[in-house]
Amino acid sequence: MAKKPAYVAIADALRSKIESRELEPGDKLPPERELVDMYGVARMTVRHALDLLQLEGIIERKRGRTGGTFVRALPPIIDLTGKVSLTEQLAAHGLEVSSELISETAAPAPQVVVSAFGVDSRDKLLTSELVHFVNGNPVFAETTYVRPGYESKYNRSSVDYACGQRTDLGGVTPRLRREDILFPANPTDKERESLSLAANTPVHRITRKLFEGETLVMFASIVARTDAAQIRIVEEN
Repeated sequence: MAKKPAYVAIADALRSKIESRELEPGDKLPPERELVDMYGVARMTVRHALDLLQLEGIIERKRGRTGGTFVRALPPIIDLTGKVSLTEQLAAHGLEVSSELISETAAPAPQVVVSAFGVDSRDKLLTSELVHFVNGNPVFAETTYVRPGYESKYNRSSVDYACGQRTDLGGVTPRLRREDILFPANPTDKERESLSLAANTPVHRITRKLFEGETLVMFASIVARTDAAQIRIVEEN
């Protein structure tokens, strides 16, 4: 097995101290020069380790006379494959969740969406842009597309739907099936502005599809701040 890079090993060691509560939220980490001596590495290696932890939302850096590197409260864990919606999971952690509808229109969709639905590229799909907030801070930016004919049923955000949820359909309640693809990405300028992100800050991008049986009814693109939540994927037996 290949040996871990030094900065990854240092990040793992510091993360373990935070997860074991040896270092509590609000605690100040040792200065970089002390970490250099502690781990016997170059200062740049220590900085790479701290950069990694900062991207994970575990630490934060403050400038000024009272500045330094501090432990943050760990972001909540949410199950991407869970049977409870993302918004309900966040609310269960005692967080205040709210959403703002930025725009809603009927317009031709991008080709990837058209291909997924199997509709004509000239068809106009209900397209909604939303920003979701946790305790007043923007954490998710979302764009949803709804299959023509299903607009009255799927006029909510995709993050409000859960796996296995039943939807009313004239007395019949088919189960929803969900497919998610999660990958790291760089946000667009518009997404970075919506989420109040600094330049060069990576995000989680989730491509979500909601199905009624075998019929794709909603396609969504979700961009999530990496410091907003720890995303867990559980494989069911």
